[in-house]
Amino acid sequence: MVPVKSRFASRLVLAGVGTLGLLLGSGLVARWNATPARAAALPPQSQPVAATGAITVTGTATIDVTPDLARVMVVVQTTASTATQAEADNATAADRVRANVGRAGVASTDIKTLSLQVWPQYDYRSGQSVLNGFQASHTLQFTVHDLRRIGAVIDAAVAGGATTVEGISYDTNDHTAASAQALAAAVKDAQLKARAMADAAGIRLGSVVSITDLQNTPYPFPILRAGAAAPTAGSTQVSPPDIQLTVSVTVGWTIG
Repeated sequence: MVPVKSRFASRLVLAGVGTLGLLLGSGLVARWNATPARAAALPPQSQPVAATGAITVTGTATIDVTPDLARVMVVVQTTASTATQAEADNATAADRVRANVGRAGVASTDIKTLSLQVWPQYDYRSGQSVLNGFQASHTLQFTVHDLRRIGAVIDAAVAGGATTVEGISYDTNDHTAASAQALAAAVKDAQLKARAMADAAGIRLGSVVSITDLQNTPYPFPILRAGAAAPTAGSTQVSPPDIQLTVSVTVGWTIG
């Protein structure tokens, strides 16, 4: 009986080895066949890009410009027991202001409404708010082309009923020539900075590859007035200042 068990066991071992061999063989074949498929799916490698040296500098220039127009802002305020009455009184006062500044030399097309508001006013008594009427406010802007008339226009507005003079801003009708002058100065400023940087780094400045205008705007010098002066106090004298036009550009150069 012993030799029979031995032969039976040997057959089992051989069968197991054969089965394992088939499994390993099929696995090797599967892996061998799968490897080329994965390799084919890989994307082609990109070629390295050579870095290009560059210097980028921002240049700024400010020039003074003589203004040839002024914008005057005034406020007309009225108070009444009802919103309707406050608005009606305000409209009457604003019309008088318009008429007065028109006689002072401001064209009707140069008179603009910037804002119009009506709101309630409250008093606080014993911890409670009590309605105490309504206030209307009308903000007007006048464009004055003859700068010698600024003081006269302000006096006319106050005489007509303006309760506050908010301020004066100055500008010029044509920015073209001033902008060209400022841009040229800004580019020269960028060149000076770029050359200084290149010299300090021991490199040679190449050619210009980009110039970008940063789109700056003129900076006006407003003259703020805390309140309206009485027309009997004498005519208002205004001395217009120059306005400053500031521009910036970004310039890029190659190196070497």
